[in-house]
Amino acid sequence: MNEARLRELLREVQLPDTAEAERRGLRVARAAFAERVPARRAALPRLALALTAGMLLATLLLTPAGAAVRDWIDDVLGPGMRRAEPALTELPGGGHLLVGTPAGAWVVQPDGSRRLLGDYEDATWSPHGLFVAAASGRSLSAIEPDGTVRWSLSAKGAVRDPRWSPSGVRIAYRAGSRLRVVAGDGTGTALLDPRVAPVAPVWYPIGPHLLAYVDAAARLRIVDADSGERLGSAAVPAGTRAIGWTRDGSLLLVVTPRGLVVREATLGKVGGGLSLGPAKALPLPAGAAVAAAAFAPDGERIAALLRRHAGGHPPRTELALFDSATGMRRAVFAAPGVLSGLAWSPDSGRVLIGWPDADQWLFIPAGGRGRVRAVAGISHAFAPGAAGHASFPRVDGWCCAAITSSPPR
Repeated sequence: MNEARLRELLREVQLPDTAEAERRGLRVARAAFAERVPARRAALPRLALALTAGMLLATLLLTPAGAAVRDWIDDVLGPGMRRAEPALTELPGGGHLLVGTPAGAWVVQPDGSRRLLGDYEDATWSPHGLFVAAASGRSLSAIEPDGTVRWSLSAKGAVRDPRWSPSGVRIAYRAGSRLRVVAGDGTGTALLDPRVAPVAPVWYPIGPHLLAYVDAAARLRIVDADSGERLGSAAVPAGTRAIGWTRDGSLLLVVTPRGLVVREATLGKVGGGLSLGPAKALPLPAGAAVAAAAFAPDGERIAALLRRHAGGHPPRTELALFDSATGMRRAVFAAPGVLSGLAWSPDSGRVLIGWPDADQWLFIPAGGRGRVRAVAGISHAFAPGAAGHASFPRVDGWCCAAITSSPPR
């Protein structure tokens, strides 16, 4: 018998008691399985995980400690309001907008329709929205909302910051470093100050033609635009960006990158002088920078865009409302990134701000109730037919419930 045959026969021989050994092994395995302790402990980690997640969510929503995490989540999700309206089909709050773009100045009607007025770099409404004073290079023009030019004049320097007086019979503007004034019909230009700061002048809202401005020495000046007489002055911080009156002229706001200052103003009954009270700084959050601020048309509140940077995180911008009388601050909206521009609706019911990173306009209720209305695609709304990137527009004014046509005053 050869070796191969022997191996084959040995494989076929069954070892003694093999079947009984298999049965005994099966019984042991079944008994061990039946006596095992159910693995209930896995439920405890799951419950703990759920409770931990709930506590973390509460921290994010309810405590200041979660602010940094909320910032991070906002940044990951990206900018922009969800469920934004795809197109501008109306202006919440009514009225008409003036919008600046690289192509020129636009007028937006209450139904959202838009008209390009022309290649103007800066524009402002007349008191009742009947006309627009618009600057282009060294020219100042008075135009109708349909784009019809009523008159134009030329200046020796670039024209900036035209502002129409409440009476409608004067327009103040900067021409280079000079502050000038012209009649509403384009006649009778006069020099008010040869050297001023790059800050838009503001007209006293009632009574005589008094104009407030910041000169080159960082002093706030009050001048009678008819006579040229200086009626009052006060120091303002270097870098002042804007000034503004309440509707009744009782308060003057000074806006700087690091603060908001309010002064009481009193118009003298004899001699027409105007006196300014001491500066009162409004309290700001620690580390906040002021991007823009303005009185509401009713004068009761100040809206301000406050920009904040926190330890390596991207900037955040907060829209805050200050009570004009008490200075109390209330935050009404905040978002990651940079919010730009600020305009009150004519009825003081909403604040319009831009969110360039999201290409959205936000119409925010000023009373704390109601939803924020977001409109997407703003850049291309003012660059029809443009392919690719379009510049985000600038809001130059929100005016007046009704516009009708009549001769310039």
